[in-house]
Amino acid sequence: MIRRRLALRFILQLALVGGIVLVLTAATFVVIAIKMDEAELSIEFTSSGLQKLVESSVIGEDGIAFDPKLLEKIIRQDGWLQTLDTDGQVEFAYQVPSDVPARYKPGELIAYSTGENPFPYKLYLWIQQKHGKLITLVYGTPKDIDPVLEQLKQRSMPAEPASLKLPGALTDQLEAMNGYIQLLDASGREVYAYNRPAAVPDRYSVHELALWSYYPERYGYRINSAFDSASGQTWIVGQTYGGRASAGLDPLTIELEQVFLTGMATLLGLLLLLFLALSLWQAHRFGVPMLHMLSWIDRMTQMRYEEPTDRKGVPRSRTSKGRWRRRYRVFSDVMLSLRQLSRSLARERQLRAETEQQREEWIAGVTHDLKTPLASVTGYAHLLTAPGYQWTPEEVRQFSSVILEKATHMDQLITDLEMTYRLKNGVQPPSWADLEWNGWLAEVVEHARSHPDFQQSVISLDPARDQVIRPIYAPWLERVVYNLIANALLHNPPGTSLTVKLEQRLADDRLILSFIDDGVGMDEVTVERLFERYYRGTATTVATHGSGLGMAVTKGLTEALGGSIHVESAPGKGTTIRLEWR
Repeated sequence: MIRRRLALRFILQLALVGGIVLVLTAATFVVIAIKMDEAELSIEFTSSGLQKLVESSVIGEDGIAFDPKLLEKIIRQDGWLQTLDTDGQVEFAYQVPSDVPARYKPGELIAYSTGENPFPYKLYLWIQQKHGKLITLVYGTPKDIDPVLEQLKQRSMPAEPASLKLPGALTDQLEAMNGYIQLLDASGREVYAYNRPAAVPDRYSVHELALWSYYPERYGYRINSAFDSASGQTWIVGQTYGGRASAGLDPLTIELEQVFLTGMATLLGLLLLLFLALSLWQAHRFGVPMLHMLSWIDRMTQMRYEEPTDRKGVPRSRTSKGRWRRRYRVFSDVMLSLRQLSRSLARERQLRAETEQQREEWIAGVTHDLKTPLASVTGYAHLLTAPGYQWTPEEVRQFSSVILEKATHMDQLITDLEMTYRLKNGVQPPSWADLEWNGWLAEVVEHARSHPDFQQSVISLDPARDQVIRPIYAPWLERVVYNLIANALLHNPPGTSLTVKLEQRLADDRLILSFIDDGVGMDEVTVERLFERYYRGTATTVATHGSGLGMAVTKGLTEALGGSIHVESAPGKGTTIRLEWR
């Protein structure tokens, strides 16, 4: 059961953790995608910003409305935005300069965008249909590089480039646009530069100049060039791309890499925190109960069997109302087993103490039982050997009879002790022989009737209806029968009736020998402990009534003979002891 609960608990926890990991991973990648999108828009709005403007727009009765955050990026790009209807009329304008027309003729917009007609701004067009309406976006950015390049083209190529001096208006314009100028000779080597950043090379090959011209996002600079065929020299005017620049690397790539690495580092940190929290939770959830159980087991080794409690005296595995605490529920079977073990150990300890006390009492009783007849034997022996007096033959016989009786009693004590330890070590009957039980019991009962101690009691035999012949070791069986007869008659008042009954049940092949008396009976404690070696239901001082080992010997002999013994008794209702063989 506990294996199933633990397996289910760990499967659910792993499923929960897996779900959390998936959610965190998905959320991280969503955030990374959003941040990458924002980075792309921040560096070059024209690459994807115009499409997002249309996709995020809302068309209502008052016209079209755009996402304010995207419009803010237009301001950061130093650009402006217009939307046109099918007739070229401006419907929406945002940050549009005064020199930009409010209406475009069919060919006019194309002429401006292709550069066929001069226009002070670089134009980008985006046409997309949304909800049945055709949306045309016109996005413009200042044309900073071309005017500077036109001024340079109008200047004659200097014979000594190192002595070149630019007009103050031109340098001011370059400073304002955060631009630079380079003059290359026919081999592509720089012969003059103004305000050139350190990341910009001072020499170009044919393919390098082409790459810098067509892929500004890769290098972080937008450049334009003018070639003079007469001198072979080339003017280059450049400007940072998207407000960012890098040494030969795509600023967009750098930004996206930073976003991705930041996102993955955040995800890794969250996962580490998750697993750390899970480890601490597991330690609290499973470690605390385990430490509690180990502490309990350690207390048991110190013979303190109660479950460890808190300051209020309540077991730590339970609430004040006696219910299982949540973290202990999965170990409920183990806790119940420990509780049962602790109770068993406490009971065994108590029983051991009681047994030790009974042993001491029994030893004291047996010692008294041995000393009492021994004192009589010693006393009469001194009388017989006294030199100053001549005893008559009748007195000698009387003394000898007492000595013989006391010696027989001591021999019985010693025999019972020896037999109990032999039975404890698993002694087996020396031999088996067929026995006719009805006739044999009749002889044993008749012999018991003639015993002086049983004269005032009534002993009757109820034999089996059919002849019973079964193998048994008769001396041990005789000892058992005699012990049970003596126990029934000596521990009950005079006049007690005892019936010895033999039954043979052919249905289940059982042989039952019962001893039924109408005496005072026994309480539950006496019945439970009747066959203990160190327990006597009567005082040990009654030496002539047995050694206190008779019932223990009886049980051991019965089991050694392959049978079992059962007791039924209650105060005032007599006692029935049954011996059964199958």
